[in-house]
Amino acid sequence: MNLHERSLSVLACQYVDEVIIGAPWEISKDMITTFNISSVVHGSIAENDDFQEERDNPYAVPISMGIFKVLDSPLDITTTTIIRRIVSNHEAYQKRNQKKGESEKRYYEDKTYVSGD
Repeated sequence: MNLHERSLSVLACQYVDEVIIGAPWEISKDMITTFNISSVVHGSIAENDDFQEERDNPYAVPISMGIFKVLDSPLDITTTTIIRRIVSNHEAYQKRNQKKGESEKRYYEDKTYVSGD
């Protein structure tokens, strides 16, 4: 999905009021005030779970304001696992598309005109 499709998918969730496209990495007090943010959440499964130990914690302001929550992720899927799946299935995908291409080529080569008589 492209960026707009992903945004619309997230907006379809009943718990989401707004999606901020191009949001900064660190959440500032100004951003929270400007967008009237009442809750900042982070899933329990992520590429980088050690954000709280980082010197520049991107969630420092929401944590200090008491509006930060960690949600239990129901699945252990990350972008890395999705990339691994794509790479491992790439060869099968290529073979399938090659077979479809050959079938389509044969169809057009063998296609004949059908008379309406």
